[in-house]
Amino acid sequence: MIFVNNRDLKALVTRSSKKRGWWTPLLFTAAVSSAKYFVRHVSNQNTLTQARRNISRHYDLSNELFSLFLDETMTYSCAIFKSEEEDLKVAQERKISLLIEKAKVSKEHHILEIGCGWGSLAVEAVKRTGCKYTGITLSEQQLKYAQLRVQQAGLQDHITFLLCDYRQLPNMSRYDRIISCEMLEAVGHEFMEEFFTCCDSALAGDGLLVLQFISIPDERYDEYRQSSDFIKEYIFPGACLPALSRVTSAMAAASRLSVEHLEDIGIHYYQTLRCWRKNFLQKQSQIHALGFDNKFIRTWEYYFDYCAAGFKTCTLGDYQIVFSRPGNIAAFGDPFSAVPSAC
Repeated sequence: MIFVNNRDLKALVTRSSKKRGWWTPLLFTAAVSSAKYFVRHVSNQNTLTQARRNISRHYDLSNELFSLFLDETMTYSCAIFKSEEEDLKVAQERKISLLIEKAKVSKEHHILEIGCGWGSLAVEAVKRTGCKYTGITLSEQQLKYAQLRVQQAGLQDHITFLLCDYRQLPNMSRYDRIISCEMLEAVGHEFMEEFFTCCDSALAGDGLLVLQFISIPDERYDEYRQSSDFIKEYIFPGACLPALSRVTSAMAAASRLSVEHLEDIGIHYYQTLRCWRKNFLQKQSQIHALGFDNKFIRTWEYYFDYCAAGFKTCTLGDYQIVFSRPGNIAAFGDPFSAVPSAC
C-alpha cells in the first residue's frame, strides 16, 4: 500500500537505532531526510503570510486547468453518488444541496463560507433561499472566477467574495451560518484552536457551523503530522489532514460549540477522484496547451490515484459535522425536523 512506507519508517528506525550494520547509512539518510522535512514543515506552517503562499501554489495554477477535470459546477470536494454510473455534476449538486440543508439556511440569514472556492455553493444557496452570502478565499484566481460567476448570475446584491484569511474577519461581524467545505485541511495542526475561536466569535448566538473535511485515523495522526508524504511535498504544501479527535478537542478547548450531527461521506470520494482522474487524462492535450509538462501530468495522475487508494481502503474519511451551541432551540427544537444525511 502507498501509505506503508511513511507509517512504518519510524518504527523501523527505533528498532534498528541501537545496532550497526549495512543499514546504518540508510538510517543516517532517513535522519537527514527527517531533519529536512522538519525545516520545510516549520517554513510551511500556515501563518497569515505563509497560508496565502501555500494556497496560491495549488489553487492559483490556472482556473482553466481546474475546469478541465472538475464538473461544470467547479466543485473541488467529495461528491455524493447514488450509483456507479451517475454523472459527476449531479453528484456534486447533491452534496451542495446537503450542505445547504444541514446548515438550515433561510432567506433572513447571512452566511459566511470559509474557503469559498469558485463560488458554486454560494450561488446555489442564494438562488435557493435568497440569503445574504459572504465568501472568503486566499486564492486570487478563485476570487476572480467567483466574482465573475456572481455577476453573470446577477446576484451582486446578495453575494460578496473577499480575499481574506479567516483570522482577519472584522471583529464586529456576526453570521447566522458558517460553512467550510474541505478547507480545514489547510488550517494546520498548530492553528486548529484559533480556527474554532474565530468561528465562535463570528457566529451568531443561535447560529450553526457546518464543516466538511478529509480526516486521518486518530491512531495515525501524531505520526502523520510529524512526517512527510507525497501530498504535502508535491500537491498541498502546508496541508494537514486532521483526526476527528483533533477537531473535537480544538472545538472544546477554544469555543462554546458542540457537535449536533456527524456523518462520514468518505466512501464517495473514491468515485469522485476516479472521475477527476478520467477527465484529467482525457484532456492532456489541453493541459499541455496551458503550459504544463508531462512531469506535471504524471504527478497529478499519481495524486488522484494516491488519494483514491486511501478512500477505497477506508483509510481516510470525509466528515460532515454540524456544530451549534447548547440550547439552540431555534435550530433544533423541532423533533420532526431532523438534520438530513447522505443516505
